[in-house]
Amino acid sequence: MLYRVGTKLGCNGIEGTVIGYITYANPNDGNKEWTEYRLRTSRGECWLSCDDSYNEYSISWPANDVRGRIGPEWHKVDEGIQVVRGSGGDVDVDYGERASFVEYEDASEDHTLSVEMWEDGTEYSKGEYIEKSDITVMGYEEPKSIGSGKGLSKIVSLFAVLMILCNMAPALLGGLFAGLFNINKNQISEHLSNSSLYTYETSITGNEQQQAMVYKYNISSTTDDVAMDIIQGIDGETESVTQNNDMKDAEIGILTSGEYCLIYHPEDDTDMVYVQVSDRKYNYTSDQSPYRSSSKTTSWYRSHYYSSGYSSDSSTYSSTPSAYSMYDGNTIHNIGNGYFDSYSSSIRQSSVNNRSSSGGGLSSGK
Repeated sequence: MLYRVGTKLGCNGIEGTVIGYITYANPNDGNKEWTEYRLRTSRGECWLSCDDSYNEYSISWPANDVRGRIGPEWHKVDEGIQVVRGSGGDVDVDYGERASFVEYEDASEDHTLSVEMWEDGTEYSKGEYIEKSDITVMGYEEPKSIGSGKGLSKIVSLFAVLMILCNMAPALLGGLFAGLFNINKNQISEHLSNSSLYTYETSITGNEQQQAMVYKYNISSTTDDVAMDIIQGIDGETESVTQNNDMKDAEIGILTSGEYCLIYHPEDDTDMVYVQVSDRKYNYTSDQSPYRSSSKTTSWYRSHYYSSGYSSDSSTYSSTPSAYSMYDGNTIHNIGNGYFDSYSSSIRQSSVNNRSSSGGGLSSGK
């Protein structure tokens, strides 16, 4: 069965909407076909692979942290060629385009790792097998039209603005382009202050007249949910996202080009989530405890900043005294490279509509 664009699907507890699909054939296996569906979900974009020939179904997410490092916990189960035989919706492939693929499973044979080698790059995804009965149709929403008169008028207007800018003084262009394209080093701060989901709580003044702002998330939630909201709010523009010991609902640190953000539960209220955000210079110059944080949270916060941002910031602020110049506490070796980094990459890739739209799901062409 081919799910059309706009179909709302439930996949093993994950709800998503089909925004595109690609049908592949494997010439090394009698040109048997399978279809991969690009789904928009509350957890970012993922891919649902449906192979009716072999009754294999899986759901997977981008795994850019792999970067060619495939550990011994994975064993190869298949490889071949995938050739595009059809597509629809928001995907960027042409009929006949092809890629090589390799598939791996873990020892449980429940989890999957897929490698797709396209002409212009290699893509990795991790996921899990599901049963066909786990896939349910939940409804339909009419896809937004692409290339409508309204959309075209925006493009024309943007082009006109650019033409005007070309005639302006070069000294003005940097600031104007930054505003036009939202090139902003304080994206998290802006998201928190503009979203009704957050309430300003307090600020902490550190050294060098630097400040950290603290916000309360207005809904009883997990740190995981808050991190995903922030990542979506800044279009995935992160340098790294790290969770304490990769434990659900634990502290999460988000590092961007200009900011450091800590997501945590206050010591005396595990149902509440606080978000502390500051310019990275605040963290470099100050090591005050986050507002109402436990000693465990404070310790992780300091070790995470030192491990993730201090080295780079020491070059940027080399003439400024640092609170971490004599740091002798713990360090964290696994910065990023987890689920949230992959999620952030998915959001970022979706935002710029780059190569991820041409693949990234499990290629079950067996």
